[in-house]
Amino acid sequence: MTERTQTRQTQAGTGLGFGALFSKHVISARYVAGAWSGLEVRDFEDLRFSPAAMVMHYGQAIFEGLKAFRATDSDEVLIFRAADCARRFDRSAARMAMPPLPAGMFLDAVRTLVGVDVAEVPSVPGSSLYIRPVMFADEPSLAVRPSTEFSFLVLASPVDSFFASGRTMIDAYAQSSHIRAALGGTGDVKCSGNYAGAMAAKADAQRHDCDEVLWLDAREHHYVEEFGAMNCFVVRGSGERAELITPPLAGTILPGHTRATVITLAGRRGLTVLQEPIELGQVLDDGGPVSEVFACGTAAGVAPVHRILTDTGRERIIGDQPGPLTAQLAADYVAVTHGQLEPEPDWIIRIPG
Repeated sequence: MTERTQTRQTQAGTGLGFGALFSKHVISARYVAGAWSGLEVRDFEDLRFSPAAMVMHYGQAIFEGLKAFRATDSDEVLIFRAADCARRFDRSAARMAMPPLPAGMFLDAVRTLVGVDVAEVPSVPGSSLYIRPVMFADEPSLAVRPSTEFSFLVLASPVDSFFASGRTMIDAYAQSSHIRAALGGTGDVKCSGNYAGAMAAKADAQRHDCDEVLWLDAREHHYVEEFGAMNCFVVRGSGERAELITPPLAGTILPGHTRATVITLAGRRGLTVLQEPIELGQVLDDGGPVSEVFACGTAAGVAPVHRILTDTGRERIIGDQPGPLTAQLAADYVAVTHGQLEPEPDWIIRIPG
């Protein structure tokens, strides 16, 4: 293996970006002859594997994303919703004909990595340690079948803003020439191919000075589904009559853990939360009932939407400032991930800082 020089954080949170720097260690395990090895703590370094590794030819790969945060009022580091990630990782593995991890291995790997690299969890507001578990097929074969050998890795990256623009509000581009997922596909699991297939649409959005794609349904291109790497919420109405709406999980949308967190936090505030189809036309209607739009995901947190542009040239400015409910839910999300708001059971794993 060839060692790669890493940048260790000394002034964490200063110009980190997203996914450009990495912590010093990786946790690894291998699946061979029908069984997983134990976990190993290794230095972060380049991998070596066969040019015939099946992941490069048939794309058998899945991943997860979660974060560790410095607690506001203690020396602890808080890993958020790791148990939910572990369950979704197993579900993704099953869909992609990959072996499940042994019970507890996912959580043990995440705890171990954060523990050995705890000094690299940044502390500046808006920053965190992004944790990336991944499994991929590394059997050397060109046979068109599921691999029989796999690698499991967990790596970590100190991060701040998910968006390269650094904007606090995002612009989204809705287009109908590409689709993200259809019923029966892989849209509701976290496989790498979903993201590869979305890159052309992401590049198209960026050419239109937008931060993200706003995906529409595969059949009619009429209903909002999700953003490029985030789920979608809209606020219908305002004041005491305001309702929070997100598209239902019907097989084409990734069941995001930030989405689930927002639904719980909204319920705590007594808000009406509905899971129902959202028409793009209603979102684009300046005089219509939709008053706020926001995206949410592990990497980005709660991201208010400033503008939506379509490939037909239709445009709506949602607002130059986050709407009141968006701002409240964004603040609640930050509070619960940093230990200032009571979490639900199994939301938090605590690591001594």
